[in-house]
Amino acid sequence: MKVINKVKVIGLALIALVISGCASVQLSSQQQALIDDSTTLYTQVGMWTEKGNVIATNYKRGEHIPVNSQVVITDVNASTITFSYAGSSITLKNIEKFTKVDVVTLMTRTFSAEPVNLTKFNASEKTAIEKGDVVLGMSKDAVITSRGFPPAHKTASLKLDSWRFWQNRFGTIVYKFEQGKVSKIVD
Repeated sequence: MKVINKVKVIGLALIALVISGCASVQLSSQQQALIDDSTTLYTQVGMWTEKGNVIATNYKRGEHIPVNSQVVITDVNASTITFSYAGSSITLKNIEKFTKVDVVTLMTRTFSAEPVNLTKFNASEKTAIEKGDVVLGMSKDAVITSRGFPPAHKTASLKLDSWRFWQNRFGTIVYKFEQGKVSKIVD
């Protein structure tokens, strides 16, 4: 009898987990207005979409969506942000145990009503940012603009001089910094 009860409890917990992933979130009135008004926003970081999905841990595979791409957010729930880009519906999936931010914070740091001012970057950084690449000599701000934020479960602070990004589910790349500039790239 105890085994059956445990199975029921586990089953109910899984159902609750699935439902909570689809639950609504409390957006600020300004954020909700952006969605309700179908406001054109700009991506604040480069990202990659594969089969209509972007993983917030910033895999570098699939089609590149460059910084300052125009998008319209169509839906936000507890774990995803759905937006239209170039005629396609894209789902940005937040895996909070890796990003260490909630979907509202993810929305704030990924999209804005204003494009990123790229004039603050030098020519080499701008070229890399447009391609979603990281090159030696890039500032930390340029790396974030190009690749997005490093997954926080492996890069606990942006003040660190070593940031680990995922290329895909199985491979990582590390950007090492000296004096705030990329000094080494380790595959």
